[in-house]
Amino acid sequence: MCTLIAGVGVLGPGTLVLGANRDESPERPTAGPGVLTESPRVVGGRDLLSGGTWLAVREDRFVSALMNRRPAPDDTRELSAFRSRGLLCLDAAASPALEGAPHAIDPGTGERHSPLLTAALRLIDRDAYAHCTLVGLGTNGEAWAIHAGHGRGPDVTLIAAGWHVVTHADVDDPNEPRARWLLRRLQAARPADVAEAFDIMKGLLQTHGEDGSPPVCLHRERFPTVSSSLLALGALASPRYLHAAGPPCTTRYEDRSDLLA
Repeated sequence: MCTLIAGVGVLGPGTLVLGANRDESPERPTAGPGVLTESPRVVGGRDLLSGGTWLAVREDRFVSALMNRRPAPDDTRELSAFRSRGLLCLDAAASPALEGAPHAIDPGTGERHSPLLTAALRLIDRDAYAHCTLVGLGTNGEAWAIHAGHGRGPDVTLIAAGWHVVTHADVDDPNEPRARWLLRRLQAARPADVAEAFDIMKGLLQTHGEDGSPPVCLHRERFPTVSSSLLALGALASPRYLHAAGPPCTTRYEDRSDLLA
C-alpha cells in the first residue's frame, strides 16, 4: 500500500477513520476483502502470491497496515532473501497479545508499549523483512508506526490524535510531497460524521494532481493504484468497511461492513 490517511479520534474519543490506496503490480494475484483468520477474527484483502495482506482489521478494534519503502541505497539484497512483508502485516493483526495485558517499557526511550506493539516488535525481531513501515491503529487510542528492515533495530513512532498520512516515507514526512500536500488539505477538516469523513478521504484518494499537486490515485505502468479502502471503527453507530477493487476514481466502493459484524 502506498497512501494511508488516518483520523485518530477525529470523530470523538474512541473512534478511528482510515482511507488507503494500494499501489501494486496489476499482475500480482489478489483476493478482495474476506476473513483472514477466525480467532481472533481478522478481515482484509489477501495477497495470493505470499498469503499476506496490506490492510487487516482485527475484531473491529485494531488495524494493521503495511507500507513498502524504497530499499536503502547500499542494500542490494533480493526480495527473495526476506520474509513477505504482507505476512508481517497479517501476523501483527492476528497476534495473540491480549488487550488487557500490561504495557512494556521501551528500555531505550522509556515509552510505554502496548501489548500489540510489543508483539509486532517481536515479530520483526524474529524474521528478516525488506524495508517497510508497519502501522498499528486502535480504537482505544493506540496508534504507532514501526520503521523496519533498514539494517538496524526498528524505530517506533507513537502517533497522536488527529489526522496523519503515511506513504513510502516516515509518518507525516514533510519532505514527502504527497504526504505534505494531503496534510495541508486535512488540517482544517472537521467531519461531523462517518459519511463526511469518508467523503473527505475519498475525495483526496481520487486526486490525480490536476492542479500541479502530487497525484494520489496513480495511473502508471509500474505499480499503479489497484484498489482503495475506507474504514470507520470504534465508538460509532456501527463499524463501516468500504472497498473499491480498482482505482477509486473509476471504481465504485462496495460496502463490506458485513465482514465486521
